[in-house]
Amino acid sequence: MTQRLRTSSILAVLLFLLVFLSLGAGSPVLTCRFTVMVDPGHGGKDPGAIGIDGVYEKKINLAIAQMVYLKSLDHPELRVILARRGDEYIYPTDRIKEANRIGADLYVSIHANAYSNASVSGAETLVHETEGQGSQSYRLAETLQQRLISQTGAKDRGIKWAPLFIRRAKMPAALVEVGFITHRLEARLLQSLSYQSKIADAILDAILEFLYKPLV
Repeated sequence: MTQRLRTSSILAVLLFLLVFLSLGAGSPVLTCRFTVMVDPGHGGKDPGAIGIDGVYEKKINLAIAQMVYLKSLDHPELRVILARRGDEYIYPTDRIKEANRIGADLYVSIHANAYSNASVSGAETLVHETEGQGSQSYRLAETLQQRLISQTGAKDRGIKWAPLFIRRAKMPAALVEVGFITHRLEARLLQSLSYQSKIADAILDAILEFLYKPLV
């Protein structure tokens, strides 16, 4: 078995075991310095975008978010909470309300992109249209975008503004579009465990950099 296959097999087992981990109410509350809500976009009745070969965006979003959670377990000061734990639909505003209720320090929403032109590819990070370049949300978006591009080699589509549901967040919030499932090569990459792991590493590294850099 090649090293790549071993890595994919280990990641697959870890993702399977995640089903048995308690991520929500009733689980032991650890003393953590930071709490971050990671939101796998869409879910349940809302598949999100549908890409090449019928791949659903919601599945990619959840797989990456689960990896971020698993990798975060190596950082005892950080508590990552998933806005959804499985293939369920939760209103976006309810996800934000929960993040506000628990007093999360950051909110990161994970999505995959789609476009009618199948040649379009790359990653971008969005903030709500009222966020200025000096805001904490914009700085979070910058950190996410830089890490994502440097660690995946995806085309850099930069930071963009849009009217987003994350405007209701009481903490820095950004939405990352990890790639286009309507681009044949990128769609294949986004379904690969190894590439999903790279994205998860980039997101987690960005979260840690954002949380700790001001304290240095």
